[in-house]
Amino acid sequence: VLDLQQRGAQSIGMNMENAFIVKRRKYAVALRLLYIYLNIVAPILIKGFNLVTIAQIMTMGFAESLTLASLFALSHNFENSDRDPTDSFRKTGKPVCWFKSQVETSSTYGGWLSGALTGGLNFQVEHHLFPRMSSAYYPYIAPKVREICKKHGVRYAYYPWIWQNFISTFKYMHSVGVGANWTDELQPLSGKN
Repeated sequence: VLDLQQRGAQSIGMNMENAFIVKRRKYAVALRLLYIYLNIVAPILIKGFNLVTIAQIMTMGFAESLTLASLFALSHNFENSDRDPTDSFRKTGKPVCWFKSQVETSSTYGGWLSGALTGGLNFQVEHHLFPRMSSAYYPYIAPKVREICKKHGVRYAYYPWIWQNFISTFKYMHSVGVGANWTDELQPLSGKN
């Protein structure tokens, strides 16, 4: 956990020991240790090791996790999202455009204020395209990204207000929950698959 090794990336043979990562690892480890200290160690030192303190730590962890999960659900589960960007490759053998798949599997909502409140997670399209760019720049590049997507016929999902993204997410979740997206070849309740 503390060594910041990407176990998933390692399992498929990706080398995460490039100069960029190695140079910044000490800062990432320091931030992780600071987080652990402020959110676990300090409350125990100040309030003592008891059930109330542990419950408060667990409640905070639950709230953080729920918030993050909600933000990811909004950014990746919406109407007309491309749920399987590799489908065309499997059917036709035509290579998948990495940029197109990143844009069509994520969405952006809100603007600068949402970005400030979520640490830039609301600009998920821009994050997928430019993961190492500071999220402070996402509001400035988003209009250009939308313009380029429109020019090349790539579906860019943008919701000016978070409630619009919520509605789209709930509609999407309802449609997949009732099987509205099942096709003729995919009928899991028919007993044929």
